[in-house]
Amino acid sequence: MKYTILNNWHKSHGARMIDFAGWEMPVQYTSIREEHNTVREKAGIFDLSHMGRIRIRGLDREPFIQHVFTNDISKIPEEGVQYGFLCNPRGGVIDDVTIYRADDYYMLVVNGCNAEKVLKWLEKEAADYRVDIEDSNLSLVMMAIQGPLAMELLNEVSNLNLNDLKRYHFTVQQLHRGKAVISRTGYTGEDGCEIYCGSIYLQPLWEKLLDIGFNRGLRPAGLGARDTLRTEACLPLYGNELDEETTPIEAGLKKFVDFEKPDFIGKKALTLGSNAEFAKRLICFEMEDKSIPRKGHVVAFKETPIGTVTSGTFSPTLKRGIGMAYVDQVLTNPDTPISIQIRDKFHPAIIRRRPLYKRRKR
Repeated sequence: MKYTILNNWHKSHGARMIDFAGWEMPVQYTSIREEHNTVREKAGIFDLSHMGRIRIRGLDREPFIQHVFTNDISKIPEEGVQYGFLCNPRGGVIDDVTIYRADDYYMLVVNGCNAEKVLKWLEKEAADYRVDIEDSNLSLVMMAIQGPLAMELLNEVSNLNLNDLKRYHFTVQQLHRGKAVISRTGYTGEDGCEIYCGSIYLQPLWEKLLDIGFNRGLRPAGLGARDTLRTEACLPLYGNELDEETTPIEAGLKKFVDFEKPDFIGKKALTLGSNAEFAKRLICFEMEDKSIPRKGHVVAFKETPIGTVTSGTFSPTLKRGIGMAYVDQVLTNPDTPISIQIRDKFHPAIIRRRPLYKRRKR
């Protein structure tokens, strides 16, 4: 079992801990629904140090990443961030990652469950490139603050007005007691930032934010709320919507595959797949009764199976069961009635446009 820097803090503050991809992580402190609503209405703070952080340096760092990555990193401005995929030759997703462009290196942020796999795969693919691949998990830890109050609270512990930080960009600056990389991407459907800093600075910053924000509604949030939040925003989770047998095209994420690039691993398969007339496609749906869908439930059209639920939960925001599923491509149009088989009964649902939740501009 692996432990983040904040492990003892989580336990001393009543968190229920679980094994998540070999890490002992907080799933909730109070209730998932309460923490979910806090992020939507105020702000939540998340320990994300279980995620992988890999730095790539060297003369060939750009051509190497272009070779393994589906998106085009030449389009990333300095201090920019880009989302995309590492794919196998069949076009299946090894991992979905965000890439940060600094002046002398790139940083890949990968899923915790895939960190070791991705590191070994990158090292293997780098044999013909002059690059240095560094596992930065010990030297750089990670947290996030998300919600309507997130930027306001961060501004109180920073030297700059972070409201000027653009989406999918980052900055490096003093934050409370130490230097930090601060990016503005998010995985909850809300505004906010990810923070990367040295391990000795994480807990003081975590406690400082809670100290200034607690009376305004800021609370720690666990992986349970993170999952319900991202499901409402229809954001994929590796192992649910993405895996090595599923392509970005099938997941409806073609915009993160740049087919204008000369070549990258999986390009040929993805090009063929993008032209396929009959294939599975990812949809999102809402239940029309009080039932709650779960991963693995059968999706049906007029009681004929057409697919499988990949993520399902109760939505605290929409106050009904929601989910995502892969279904036959011919039945993916919004407002199409479907049903979800829960035990031996079919429950009515309807396909909706993605995302199910979109934050209000404030």
